[in-house]
Amino acid sequence: MKVFVLINSLGAGGAERSMVEFAKFLFQQNSITIKFVCLERRKIGLEEEVASVGIPVIFYAGKNSYYSKIIFLNELINKENPDIVHSVLTQSNLVARGIRIKNRKIKIIQSLVNTPYSVERKKDAKLPWYKSQIAKQLDIWSARFSKNIFYHSITHEVLEHYKPLFHIKENYKIIHRGRYENSYSGSVKKADEFLIVNSGRQEFAKGQIDILKALKHLRDSKGVSDINFMLLGRPGHYTEILEDFVKKNHLENQVNFPGFVDDVEKRLATAHAFVFPSYYEGLGGALIEAFSARLPCACSNIPVLKEVVGDEKGALFSAPGDFEALAENILKLYKDKKLREELGQYSYQRFQQSFRMEKINKEMLAMYKSLLKH
Repeated sequence: MKVFVLINSLGAGGAERSMVEFAKFLFQQNSITIKFVCLERRKIGLEEEVASVGIPVIFYAGKNSYYSKIIFLNELINKENPDIVHSVLTQSNLVARGIRIKNRKIKIIQSLVNTPYSVERKKDAKLPWYKSQIAKQLDIWSARFSKNIFYHSITHEVLEHYKPLFHIKENYKIIHRGRYENSYSGSVKKADEFLIVNSGRQEFAKGQIDILKALKHLRDSKGVSDINFMLLGRPGHYTEILEDFVKKNHLENQVNFPGFVDDVEKRLATAHAFVFPSYYEGLGGALIEAFSARLPCACSNIPVLKEVVGDEKGALFSAPGDFEALAENILKLYKDKKLREELGQYSYQRFQQSFRMEKINKEMLAMYKSLLKH
């Protein structure tokens, strides 16, 4: 079996991380060859990791137009004749659909990893809504026009988002993202002072500003100022807003922004709790990493995170944007060690049940084999 993974880049996002881990699994199979085809190159990300394993990567270096990218990919497919082209993220999905016009035989799988046209995105001041609607129409048109596409959705919530848009019927499979078990959990010392952590790009969607507002609220209204916050993840469109809030409200002694780091597992293991107040997510791979680290979690009550948590009592929930309710949940975790232990145990059980990478990899490979067979 020869597989091309077509992806926007090997950046540091959750979709990229998941595909890299799956690719490493496929690379170890004797009967499978795999290559990444990237439409752009990122300075911060997973390129070095992929290269160190030995997985080939082809980078597109032509004009920034869909037509040029489609021609490039089509020529590559004609030359190397892969059995499966698996595309991930919207730009790559659009390019792969363009290939379908020229090539009716190639097997195409497209991963659906987010809910890009949900109304919650209107709240993002840095995302012009009209551009989102133009992208939506292009996405819908190309998906409906392209026949014989198979869809892999990472959650039920994401599938329901796309079903009416793409007219998806039975040509799909829901397989969650996975993560490996945290090798540091229980073996490294917890931080001396109470430490909460969030992991993700510094973007509107992650709601990280609400963690800062919650810390300010706890300090000003409750007199609690010994809760520390560590934000892991590369800078993004909201980095300046986050940094300005910290400075204006004198939170420097409580907040640490290490940025993109290669020891996320170890840093998670030193924390006391994970806080994830996202406005929208496709699944929330960072939450699964927290489960793997046996961390108690406080997160927003959006449907997809409830799907991931699996039980209303498995985490502390608050409405997205409600920083005062988030503050109360953080305070509960801060004060109640027994609650932290109970939620931490639930997190780990949920991880073992549904999100172990070994299980997910086998399900993904079975999907590939089934597609080739039928």
